[in-house]
Amino acid sequence: MAKKKLRVAVIGLGYLGKYHLEKYLNNQNVTVKWVIDSDINNLKLNINDSIKKSTDYKDIIGNVDCASIVTPTVSHYQIAKSLLQNRINILLEKPMTQTLYQAKKLNSLIKRKKTIMQVGHLERFNPVMEKLTSEINNPAFIEVHRLAEFNPRSTDVNVIFDLMIHDIDIILSLIKSPIKKIFVFGKKIITETTDIANVRIEFTNHAVANLTASRISAKNERKIRIFEKNKYYSVDFLLSKMNIFTKKSNRIFKKNEYSYKKTDSLKKEINNFVNSCLGLEKPLVDGINGMNALKVAEDISRKL
Repeated sequence: MAKKKLRVAVIGLGYLGKYHLEKYLNNQNVTVKWVIDSDINNLKLNINDSIKKSTDYKDIIGNVDCASIVTPTVSHYQIAKSLLQNRINILLEKPMTQTLYQAKKLNSLIKRKKTIMQVGHLERFNPVMEKLTSEINNPAFIEVHRLAEFNPRSTDVNVIFDLMIHDIDIILSLIKSPIKKIFVFGKKIITETTDIANVRIEFTNHAVANLTASRISAKNERKIRIFEKNKYYSVDFLLSKMNIFTKKSNRIFKKNEYSYKKTDSLKKEINNFVNSCLGLEKPLVDGINGMNALKVAEDISRKL
């Protein structure tokens, strides 16, 4: 007897949404039933005739088991709320909502409806993250640089919600301590919201994280350095490489270099979501993780 496949929809067929659709079409555990976009031009896709198209996300209710929401942040809450109320599991792109209040409401809904929500913090699926997470014990200082060439498609939110939120999520997963203070510096350069920012986060366990994010750089860069007692880690997320330096006889020397084959992080993320919907796994980044990162991003944005 053939295994039952999950019925899936993709809501939002912009730049990233098309990649979500591609991954689902190549996943053997799902059948794509619907594609949704408010812009009818985005629905002019060369796809199987069995896949239905609509400009109204409500058309999928009762017809799918799960969906990716890949729309502008302003619409995340309303769409997510509607689907969760109808027990449709969702993969919600970051940032999960515009406000912390909305994030809390969605998490309450998940609990009540016993549904699954995964938040699209893609960097967690970088192969170097698994090694880093297993190695780290007690970070004392973290320094992050996330630089990107300008892309007009993400300017509906500031650089904190656009780029830095990835690193906020990573730092919260590594430092298990409440935040004590946040210092923020940021500037609007070419958009109406902050384009470049530097943030210092101090934790109650005395750990410190210094984050820089820019979406108006000449090159793309995603690097993090983590220092703990007698050891530090230098990670390049773009190249999936990590060097671990360890103290020996009062000298710092390079202990190990790890280099990982570049993998398809979005494919891994969607596989995790599908397997979570099938009851085989749990979301690596769930609604609580997404909400915690959003809270810090909101606190930072308030200080800008």
